[in-house]
Amino acid sequence: MTNKLTNNQKEAVKLLNNHVESGDFWEEAETAEQATDYIWMPEAIDLLVKNGWNIKSAEGTIGSLINIAIEQYDICYNDETAQKEILYVVQWLNLEVA
Repeated sequence: MTNKLTNNQKEAVKLLNNHVESGDFWEEAETAEQATDYIWMPEAIDLLVKNGWNIKSAEGTIGSLINIAIEQYDICYNDETAQKEILYVVQWLNLEVA
């Protein structure tokens, strides 16, 4: 699947992979491909914005990666926003596979 990603999506996946690698569950995974971590949608968009995307482009890029590198997990209470939001799971993707 990763060989069909655009360059923009691949750059976003690299950032999402870094999010997974620095997350709480990285060392628990038996392989990198099994590694995941959680992320809120505003956090995912902010991750891209902090790395050069504008907000609209970040929203579109993250949206295009739903069910590829990120998928809906559950509706949970977000302590930072004090409201229920959708929590997502980020799946580490191997960009070396062609």
